[in-house]
Amino acid sequence: MESSSQFDTYITCEKDCSLRYIEALAMIGLLEKAEVVECEEQRFRKIRGVVVTGRVVETKCFLDEEVNQSLRIINIYLGFARSNKAKEKLAVVESGTSGNEAL
Repeated sequence: MESSSQFDTYITCEKDCSLRYIEALAMIGLLEKAEVVECEEQRFRKIRGVVVTGRVVETKCFLDEEVNQSLRIINIYLGFARSNKAKEKLAVVESGTSGNEAL
């Protein structure tokens, strides 16, 4: 795995993030775990997650149905990452000038 400072560049939101942002972190393997946190307003919750660098990221408060659906998606990605040992394979790949080098 690359050094955590290299991944910090790609983690651009820590508080009041969108659900899609946290899902995207899970999809690309940067999210390690996620939990649901109750908000002050009834029927509203948010997702708090920990990324591979140890930083905590958190969504805004959303209706519980939206949060539940998003958490299902996140858990699928986290399951894929665990079964494929994705954390050990994480690497930052810089794009080349022509854009074809990574192909």
